[in-house]
Amino acid sequence: MKSKTVFFIFLSGCLAGCATPALTLKNEKTGQVVQCGGDATGSLLGGMIGYNVQKNNDETCAKNYEAQGFKRVQ
Repeated sequence: MKSKTVFFIFLSGCLAGCATPALTLKNEKTGQVVQCGGDATGSLLGGMIGYNVQKNNDETCAKNYEAQGFKRVQ
């Protein structure tokens, strides 16, 4: 296998490891729906480290919305 191919496979795996599931929240008073996470932005570290960084960012985002009256929806 060529080194460029191996590098591309490695890089793709790192970037894919950063994506987190989306957290959806809704404000019952206003009906506004927001989403935290669900993408790979904000974390360039890759792999499990990047995933954990992004997951913590998502939780912080959700807690900030919950402080404003939003509730998590499934």
